[in-house]
Amino acid sequence: MTPDRAPALPLSHPIRIEAIRTRGTEVVVRAEPAQLPAIAAQLGLVSIELLEARHVVSRNGERVKLEGRIAARLHQACVVTLEPFPVQLDIPVKLDFTSEEEAAAFARRNERDDTEIDIEVLLNEDDPPEPIIDGVIDLGGVTLEFLALALDPYPRKPGASFDSSAGDAAVESPFAALAKLKRGD
Repeated sequence: MTPDRAPALPLSHPIRIEAIRTRGTEVVVRAEPAQLPAIAAQLGLVSIELLEARHVVSRNGERVKLEGRIAARLHQACVVTLEPFPVQLDIPVKLDFTSEEEAAAFARRNERDDTEIDIEVLLNEDDPPEPIIDGVIDLGGVTLEFLALALDPYPRKPGASFDSSAGDAAVESPFAALAKLKRGD
């Protein structure tokens, strides 16, 4: 692997923008059973049983619009009990893509002076477009990215709770131990 190349993704589904129709092209991205363990390992999951995305991509010149949904069935480890539990996700996807040059120009327009303090929050502002690299969009990479963003970083099994009161009663305060030493107990 050369230093300027990113490691290969466990799910890749490249599509050339020339293959995308103006009215829209439906693309199904489905992880094969042999790919699922590598995807689970990359995302820190106990297992993943299903990963399927249905995207509609449409093109207007050099700009591409992607809309779709990702369905996933997986198991995460509970942060309280460490036991695996099932999770089902239905994730909406919406992205715009443009040429690398146009995406870079958009990023430069939106750069701010570091010395300027700006606390304005624009809630309805669209996300900047993603770059189309070498005329290709990897829908597998998009699918993995949206799945990773949708995962709960602190998954908790339904009904699991952290009850610290049982353990606290058995532990004596260090100050209580010092008080005993001072009294000579």
